[in-house]
Amino acid sequence: MTQTTPGTGDYGPEVAGRPGSTAADYAEDPRERPGFHIGSHTHELALTAAALLLAVVGAAMIGWTGGHVLGGWIALVGIVVGLYAQLTSDTTYERMVNVCAIGLAAVAFAFHIHHGGLW
Repeated sequence: MTQTTPGTGDYGPEVAGRPGSTAADYAEDPRERPGFHIGSHTHELALTAAALLLAVVGAAMIGWTGGHVLGGWIALVGIVVGLYAQLTSDTTYERMVNVCAIGLAAVAFAFHIHHGGLW
């Protein structure tokens, strides 16, 4: 017996109403191209870069014990931005950088809390 309608196991792009994986379909929507393309994930890459920058600045301020308030808030914002970037990341590369940035920001945050806290 042949099946005329898509069943529960048929999850191909054509069944979902999306174009298939032909070169003509990629020409219509450049975000659907396989591989890593810098121009296709600008929002996600900006979040990843912001998380990494905040983590590095927070970590660099560890040496200045008097700047624990500013450094603590920078590291805390780095953690939050990194978590949101992780939530919206599209590629493995972005996820790897996000996890490293979140870890660095968390270590910096812990040092700043040790030096005196956020207030």
